Amino acid sequence: MADIHDTAILTGDVQLADDVVVGPGCIFDGTVGPVVVGGGCRFVARTYVTGPTTIGTGNTIWPGASLGTPPQDVNYDPFKAGSGLIIGNDNVFRECATVHRGKTEAPTRIGDGNYFMTSAHVGHDSQVGNGVVMATGAMLGGHTIIEDKVILGGASTIHQFVRISRGCMVAGLSGSTCDVPPWCMVTSVNRITTQNVVGLRRSELSEDEVKSHRDVFKIMYRSSKTVPDIKATLQAMADEGDGVAGEYVAFFNASTRPLCPGPNRSGPRRSGR
Repeated sequence: MADIHDTAILTGDVQLADDVVVGPGCIFDGTVGPVVVGGGCRFVARTYVTGPTTIGTGNTIWPGASLGTPPQDVNYDPFKAGSGLIIGNDNVFRECATVHRGKTEAPTRIGDGNYFMTSAHVGHDSQVGNGVVMATGAMLGGHTIIEDKVILGGASTIHQFVRISRGCMVAGLSGSTCDVPPWCMVTSVNRITTQNVVGLRRSELSEDEVKSHRDVFKIMYRSSKTVPDIKATLQAMADEGDGVAGEYVAFFNASTRPLCPGPNRSGPRRSGR
């Protein structure tokens, strides 16, 4: 049976695994949709969870954190269930972190092993991968996609519908309204200045794969190619069996927003995109 403090409040459809620990002042509201919590989770104190929300195993939620609350949309009925929130395993939500549930067909989704520092915010319908770190005050607009091993610095801001690809780092006080390709560093608003070389070195990639990523970065951000030329070059490399180039081709195919510009403020040129 779950260990529930006397001052905690559970209402509606709330299902807790036997070894869940619920600290003082926590509120679980299952009246809009069910709240389901897996084993090994700990709600330290004064957390708020509302449904429909499903939480996996081994998560730790600190005071003031709020999970599954409705989208911040003036036209959305806050008491409508929507598509909900799905959280994976072994995540940490520090003080006052907030994650809003989805309002479209696909729920807001959090993967595994992520760390959300104080006051980090994940907007509705966002998709966060695995091993992501959001520092204090980092913010995701609705419908954003944050892929694996991304680091978002303090008070960084990602515009709605933007994709931040695998291994990227976004510096504090910066952000993007454009899609960012894999293993890049955003160090000011809408500006990629370099590649996340440290991240590449610390990854589980082979030396050949790291070199391929660096070669692709040069094609994208150290040449005078237009975006259509970049796409064509990378596609040709992928057709010859270059798996790294194929990852960037997949990025372009999934991208719905402009490509984030590089260190020279005019490029890559968007002619014919």
